Amino acid sequence: MESSASAAVPWIVLVLALLALAGLAAVAPSRPRPPVAPGDPAPARPPRPAPRWPDDDLPGFLASPPGTPAPPPAPVAAPPEEEDAGSARPDGSGRAVAAMAAAALLLVAALAGVAGATRAGGDPAPVSAPGPGAPSPRDTPTPTPAPPSLPAVPVDPLPGEGGAGALAARSVPLGEDGVVARLAFGGLVVERQAVGTTVGYPSVSVTTDGDGATALAHVRLPTWNCLAAEPPEDPAAAGCVRSRTEDADLPTPALTVTRDGDDLRLTGRFPTYTRPIGTAPAYTGRVYDLAVTVSPAGPVREGAATAQGTVFLGTDRAESIDEPRLNVVRYAG
Repeated sequence: MESSASAAVPWIVLVLALLALAGLAAVAPSRPRPPVAPGDPAPARPPRPAPRWPDDDLPGFLASPPGTPAPPPAPVAAPPEEEDAGSARPDGSGRAVAAMAAAALLLVAALAGVAGATRAGGDPAPVSAPGPGAPSPRDTPTPTPAPPSLPAVPVDPLPGEGGAGALAARSVPLGEDGVVARLAFGGLVVERQAVGTTVGYPSVSVTTDGDGATALAHVRLPTWNCLAAEPPEDPAAAGCVRSRTEDADLPTPALTVTRDGDDLRLTGRFPTYTRPIGTAPAYTGRVYDLAVTVSPAGPVREGAATAQGTVFLGTDRAESIDEPRLNVVRYAG
């Protein structure tokens, strides 16, 4: 209701201004003709044409011969009486005042109409300039972006359970002091069979922020069935049979990341899943307790270095392979 009343005020002012303008136009008198006094002489006749001979004095001599008395002087017209204060002046000053007042009222009406149209049109109100005490945008600190929300993974998924692989393509922003690393390791025993062993050759990648509060690790574990009691260096050359490849993704807080300078240590229980052809990823039902260490193998140049590390699974362990292209660690900042 208040907004409707405030919007109607300019239109009321406009109507009143127009009414006042019409009243002034009605009462403004027209310019009267100046009155003629009774003793005033008749209007002058048009002047006679110039004589043919201007130096001839004969016509004057005939009109007024010597001894003729001079004609009496013409009476002087009396000054016009003082006009009333409210009447119009002969010089038109009253009409000039009325015109100025009308123009002022018309200007007020136009301003009121513009104000009403502006309020009715919903134009945004002008933004006042910040005061001298207001902080400038440069002084306002940039808020730190919140860490990404990473979905949790089941602790002990059932075999064939769906929902796996949701974090396979995810990573953690490094921020100003984060770390990203990837390593490939030699073989370790995944499971001992009645005859032979199942061995795996894991590769690990991790992204973490500066303090390790937010981190995400990915594990890829190709497995082989071998007759040997220990994992060979080259399973294909040793006659091992290729088995399934298992994957695992683990975010914090299930994943624990500890940083000591340039060194990292990852620990956690990794539930694995497979990617059958033509179907969605499914959990295998197996969970591996893994621990991984990561450290630079040489000097860090421009925030990067060749990485080295060790992976632990139960009582078995495997060192990173000697392949610089597969083992890299980068430090942000």
